[in-house]
Amino acid sequence: MKINLLFFFLAFNVIVAQETIGLVYNDVNKMNSEGYTLFKPTTDNRVFLINNCGEVVNQWDSTDQSTSNIYFLENGTLLLSSGTYAEIRDWNNNILWSLSYVELGFATHHDIAPLPNGNFLVTVRDVYSKNEMLAEGLDISFPDDNLELERIVEIEPVGVDSANVVWEWKIFDHLVQDFDNSKPNYGVVANNPQLLDFNYGTSSNLIHANAINYNEDLDQIVFSARNLNEIYIIDHSTTTLEASTHVGGIYGKGGDILWRWGNPEVYDKGTALDRKLRGQHDVKWISEGPYQGKISVFNNVGYGNDLMASSVHVIDQNDTDGFYNLNSGRFLPNNYFWSWDGSINNTVMHGGKKCGLQMMSKGNALINESAKGRITEVDNMGNVIWVYIIPVANNSDFSQFSQPVTNEAFRATRYSVDFSGFDGVTFNNTGIIEDVNSISTDCINRLSVDDSYIVNLNVYPNPTKDILNFTQRIDEIKVYDISGKIVLNKSNSEFINLEKLSNGLYLVRVSEEEKSKTFRISKK
Repeated sequence: MKINLLFFFLAFNVIVAQETIGLVYNDVNKMNSEGYTLFKPTTDNRVFLINNCGEVVNQWDSTDQSTSNIYFLENGTLLLSSGTYAEIRDWNNNILWSLSYVELGFATHHDIAPLPNGNFLVTVRDVYSKNEMLAEGLDISFPDDNLELERIVEIEPVGVDSANVVWEWKIFDHLVQDFDNSKPNYGVVANNPQLLDFNYGTSSNLIHANAINYNEDLDQIVFSARNLNEIYIIDHSTTTLEASTHVGGIYGKGGDILWRWGNPEVYDKGTALDRKLRGQHDVKWISEGPYQGKISVFNNVGYGNDLMASSVHVIDQNDTDGFYNLNSGRFLPNNYFWSWDGSINNTVMHGGKKCGLQMMSKGNALINESAKGRITEVDNMGNVIWVYIIPVANNSDFSQFSQPVTNEAFRATRYSVDFSGFDGVTFNNTGIIEDVNSISTDCINRLSVDDSYIVNLNVYPNPTKDILNFTQRIDEIKVYDISGKIVLNKSNSEFINLEKLSNGLYLVRVSEEEKSKTFRISKK
């Protein structure tokens, strides 16, 4: 029998060719976290929101290409920030507010943190000359002319193009040194874990804060000090004046450090062998799921000093309503609560800089390896279940089976399907970004078959006085008040009666087999 070897070779390659961009892995046998993933390549003006099949459901532009901070807010707007410029855009890409940070007298760096009141926090380098710091007790052997410390500033957007600084904190006000007893800040470092020893290390960029996050329930701020291999929590409930002192605020300690973790050597309570973090990024409180209330972090230099691998961690900070415990002068915990370091599509997870981690509702981890442009979902058993390679850079799209470069993103965030910012918006599904993707095609086909029932489901009327109807019969209906408490439930029905509930906003979650959907409804 004659065989056409060329045809066989081409056909074989078509069959086994593996996608290199877009959705490159999707384990259909495991449940990933439902929602939409937001990212912006740092070399590109575009911001993308994709579904789990890799289809773009909305897209924005950024005025400043160097924009790296993007946050989709609960009111349905997008907050963007670079080091010199910030703006807010609506769902349809219209600019609602913009600001040049120069007008406030500074430039920002690295991360920002949106606040529930519409304000946002930024990190600002706070630079002092060597002579200024020698007067504070700096070691005279310090080699550089300047020492960079850190400021955290709260910005209130005003009008369409201005802002107010409404709160400020400086680490300069919370220093300790044991070098010169004739200078300010003198004390025993090990007895003052609430203060920062600015004689630790010799880098002119002492802290290099690269991430910041806010906890509304505790009114606290957490930030990452990359160069100190530590993460810190401070009180945001203070006034600016109290933040410059050691008293005041909910926790009574002014702007002092409430909790720190990762490198107890910095406050003389350990050695390099006790270090748990190195070069870490994207520290944040976990807002949902089984790890809610704990802290997550991407650790760039894996376990110990492995320079070629990274790890991700959940940390149980052992607090009681925002008050933190020490054991023999060292802040708890003694070790990580949950960790993962492994391979993704046969490549070790690694990011020498930037990168991020988000722990989601099912306990799954969304991992962003910035330099690779790779976004991965891993379940809490360590199984890789979803991998996406960003297919754009420099305002151009890559073709499938090419190898993308400069496609990194500072952050990647997945927003659940019931996130309030999606209320009332129309998804603008424009398909995948790249030219072809068989994995996305298979995902879309499965979605259309498996999820059509729940996807097409709707409720009416909304607002309602009493009866809330569903367009199809539902297995399970649960109604939650705004505090998250279940106030009504019903099974196997096409409606639910809200007559006994007070007027106000509620979440209605409907479930059909393993699929679910949530509606925000108003009772009047």
